[in-house]
Amino acid sequence: MKPELIDWIEWMRRCARKLCGDDARARLGSFGLSRFGIHLRRQISATNLKNSDALRQLPSADDAWHQFESFAALKMTREGKRYKDWIFARVHNRIGKPLDIIQSGATLIMRSVVRAHLRAEYAPRWAVSMDQPLGGSNLTMADLLPGAANPADVAVANEYNLLAEEYAGNLFDSISDRERIGLLAKFNGISLENPEVLEIAGCGKSTLSHVVRNMLTRLRDDLNREYCDDGHDSVMAFALLVVQYLEKAINRWKKLENSMTECFYNG
Repeated sequence: MKPELIDWIEWMRRCARKLCGDDARARLGSFGLSRFGIHLRRQISATNLKNSDALRQLPSADDAWHQFESFAALKMTREGKRYKDWIFARVHNRIGKPLDIIQSGATLIMRSVVRAHLRAEYAPRWAVSMDQPLGGSNLTMADLLPGAANPADVAVANEYNLLAEEYAGNLFDSISDRERIGLLAKFNGISLENPEVLEIAGCGKSTLSHVVRNMLTRLRDDLNREYCDDGHDSVMAFALLVVQYLEKAINRWKKLENSMTECFYNG
């Protein structure tokens, strides 16, 4: 039972799911429970619960939606916009079907909702001794723990790609032309000492190297701060996605800039 675009519009206008009609309320509740479950399965390894506990810890559809709705209404983006407004504002600056764009944004928000839920309700994984023997054997919990990188659910992987693309787009808009030129050289395997690159950048090789290094360090620090609860492997994977989308954005920019000489074209 999947929501329709009209269900989301009704929720936006009526402010709360409980004020929506029966059909919209049922479909939105089903969506909320489904997305809560996806993120719960992916994040439960950060707690002292077993992976097999995920189904038992799943809330009701009403509770899952209540947590999502409260977060969306009360929490703000870095720009000071309510996340509920952010969900619908994305329709105006992204390409795609409005229903898909709205639901991808809602799924990303549910990720934060589940993370907050688990952090508030359950002890972290490290609260249980990794050296504790199991069942009278010589095996410990550390011996049996799965690897940190679990295969992502296809739906969530798609949402992460959308988030990385959006993050990279905002990053591209915020950096200077000199930073773009330095990254363009890096992405195309051209030395930052190349005279043509330095001429276009309008600076020396030391300055350009410093600019690029600072920009990448800033990106790393921002991601570590914003996603500090996700674990090193997850942040590194997300950072790689962001850089890949940033490379695409910068190479598109290259084609629009008349100042880009042949040194940036490899055929």
